[in-house]
Amino acid sequence: MSTDKPESQQKPAPDPAPHPPDEPEITQEESVPVDRRDTEGERLMDQLGRERRQKQAED
Repeated sequence: MSTDKPESQQKPAPDPAPHPPDEPEITQEESVPVDRRDTEGERLMDQLGRERRQKQAED
């Protein structure tokens, strides 16, 4: 190799970026039901709202 820098200071060429898949990856998360209410999600949102109101009341 004919470079100006010693071999210990040369940086290797980066690997090419991987191509994104055509479809999204399958995750372990449960999907949101579309045919009925999302009772668990609604419960979590209610809980979050209560926590935020309580925190604002303390400040």
